[in-house]
Amino acid sequence: MNYTNKKNNKVNKVLLGLLSLTSASAFAVENAAFQRLDTQVSLGYAFSQMSLANGAQNQTLQQSQTISLDAERLFDVGVWVDINAYIVSSTNSLGNSAIGTGQGPVQPATQDPFLGGVNAKVGYAFPLINQTIQLTPYLLLGRNTNLAMSTILANNYSNVTNDYFYSGGLGGRLEYLVLPMLDLYLDQSIVYNWDQSAPLNGVQPQNNMVYTTTLGIKYNVSKFLLGANVFYNNYQAMAAAPMSTQLSGGNVINNGDQVSVYQPQNNFGGMITVGMTY
Repeated sequence: MNYTNKKNNKVNKVLLGLLSLTSASAFAVENAAFQRLDTQVSLGYAFSQMSLANGAQNQTLQQSQTISLDAERLFDVGVWVDINAYIVSSTNSLGNSAIGTGQGPVQPATQDPFLGGVNAKVGYAFPLINQTIQLTPYLLLGRNTNLAMSTILANNYSNVTNDYFYSGGLGGRLEYLVLPMLDLYLDQSIVYNWDQSAPLNGVQPQNNMVYTTTLGIKYNVSKFLLGANVFYNNYQAMAAAPMSTQLSGGNVINNGDQVSVYQPQNNFGGMITVGMTY
């Protein structure tokens, strides 16, 4: 009797093992088409225009150019990982060096705090329609600069290495495989940024939320991956903009005047990427 039970247990274990392998293989097949596009390393160049406003609802614009490096992988089991590092290579005021923007010939930074950073997304890919549509919800963790001119001044130009955000959020990416080598995707994320600069002079930490929508395309040509996307960032400040008598742009102000600092409102732009799958 004991011998029979042991034999049955062994048979059951073998059957369960085969069933697990079969399920894993089936899932891998469902993701195989997307793996040809979602397992890649690429270099990107972006051009964007940011709108900023102060407490009096005065507005100004600035343009930025950004370089990024991205590494992405979709594993056989469905786990998806994406790591992105970026740095702003240049910025340009659109002729309005308004007081409080940080723009001007004597300022080392503007009011765009996100001059560089590293962010990682980790998610799980769910095939909605086999080999055609895939949904990937994900979590995001990162560290991004907080090098706005107001932050630098609030810290009296000291401890600049502490002028950064810890970032955390969530999002989702919906992909549509138009052709075996052509992929369209829509990515939506919500990220909260915790200011770590510990500002002085009674300034509140400049925490903020960023809602990002990205619409993109990827095309695999013999393992060379070409891509393009357009994106829109909406910024929601969690604290009032700090006041300062030190900020100045292209205009001259009288000593003692209170300056209403500008904060990012939204940012719209596009990116092109070139990379390789592996």
